[in-house]
Amino acid sequence: MMMYNGKEIWTQETFNFEKVQIGDYVDADVVMDFMDLLPPACMRLGCAQIGEPYSHREDPSTGKWRATYGTFKCIEGDFCRGVWQYCGHCFYGETAERGKDPIYCRLEGQR
Repeated sequence: MMMYNGKEIWTQETFNFEKVQIGDYVDADVVMDFMDLLPPACMRLGCAQIGEPYSHREDPSTGKWRATYGTFKCIEGDFCRGVWQYCGHCFYGETAERGKDPIYCRLEGQR
C-alpha cells in the first residue's frame, strides 16, 4: 500500500470514482490513464482534467452555466511520477469545486 502524509494513495488497482473523496491522494498512473482515455479538457502543470464534462453547474461569479470536469492536481514531485490529489468536478482550469448544481423538478405522479 502506497502512503503520502500518512494517508493511502489510490492506485490503478484500487481507484474507484464511487469511493474516492475530494482531497484523496492519487498515483500519477491513475491520472495519466484518464488523460490517455480522451484528449484532456485541461492538462498543465498542476492541473489535469478528464476530457468529457461530468456535469454543468451555475458559476456564482457569472451566473452562467459551465461544464465541470473530473479534476486532479499535482501536489508533489514530477508531473508524470508525482502524487496527485483528487479535486472533484471543477470548472475548466480550476482545482476547487464551486458553483450550484441544477435543480431538478419531478412532475406529480412521475417516479
